[in-house]
Amino acid sequence: MRLRLFFGAVLVCALVSVNGATAADAAPKRVFKGKTAQKRNIRLDVRPGSIKVIRFKARLACRDGTTLIVDESGFVRTPIRRGRFRDVQVGRTDEVFFRGTVKRRVVRGRLRVKDKLRNGVRCRSRWIRFTVRPR
Repeated sequence: MRLRLFFGAVLVCALVSVNGATAADAAPKRVFKGKTAQKRNIRLDVRPGSIKVIRFKARLACRDGTTLIVDESGFVRTPIRRGRFRDVQVGRTDEVFFRGTVKRRVVRGRLRVKDKLRNGVRCRSRWIRFTVRPR
């Protein structure tokens, strides 16, 4: 009898935690769109308590004198604390740094991208400002 009660309690806890996770994921998605200082598009998914970069493009200067245009996506969510966010996300060959502030109708921030090409050439951008609003 005790064993059944124990497994029943564990099952209830598991179901409650699963429902809690799906409720957080089901929070209303607010897509914010805007431009960077490089005049390129950027899109963010802003939810209560977190932000996610959906996609952006940036121009990087490479050490060999060439220019690289990157199309970045596939980011994980970043927590928002006291209206601010700051994160570094690392991919196979690139690093993306971003920080900023979230207000009700606008998100402002800066981002920086570092990338390494196959031939070992390193490329990076300066800090790029962006402003996005709900669309």
